[in-house]
Amino acid sequence: MVAAGPTVEVPIPNVPLIHRPGSSEAPATLARPPIAVRKRVLVVDDEPPVLKLLVRILAVDNYEIQSTDSGVEAARLLDLPGFSGVDLLVTDLMMPQMNGRELAAVVRGRYPSVRVLYVTGFADTLFEGVNELGDGESFIEKPFGAEGLLEGARLLMFGHIADGVTPSDKRDSAGEFADDRLRAKFVRFLKRLRFA
Repeated sequence: MVAAGPTVEVPIPNVPLIHRPGSSEAPATLARPPIAVRKRVLVVDDEPPVLKLLVRILAVDNYEIQSTDSGVEAARLLDLPGFSGVDLLVTDLMMPQMNGRELAAVVRGRYPSVRVLYVTGFADTLFEGVNELGDGESFIEKPFGAEGLLEGARLLMFGHIADGVTPSDKRDSAGEFADDRLRAKFVRFLKRLRFA
């Protein structure tokens, strides 16, 4: 008899990856046009399923993607002779040996203009020792949706989601906590109250 363990449900985003000719379903269309300038993305996460998911989602937007499962290995990639560079670092914040912040510092040492998107389930730890994220840095909190990741990467890289489309200011809406910047300010505010 095989013992049944706990059941874990993992939401998989509905992201069109491959359209096979002759299939009955047409690929879903993106709400925004594909990026015109192909950017180089380095994706780092120590959890293989999350790493595969990040790469799978970002591949939809036609980025040139390299990925690895540790900060130490990512730092080694930078030294390879054929490494093409990096425009956007998408990294887990909490990783063994070298965390996301340490990795970002190493990558910025080689590529000062790199943008950094932290992926974290612990947004409050993002602000330990700092009051706010630096220029060219943002975060997305786990669990995240495919659209949120794609839009976050575009906003960080280009300052907008699609050409000619200015993102709306969500702070005026009832869903104001959907805005990551406001959430980050709220977390800092709560931290100040706790340590006041």
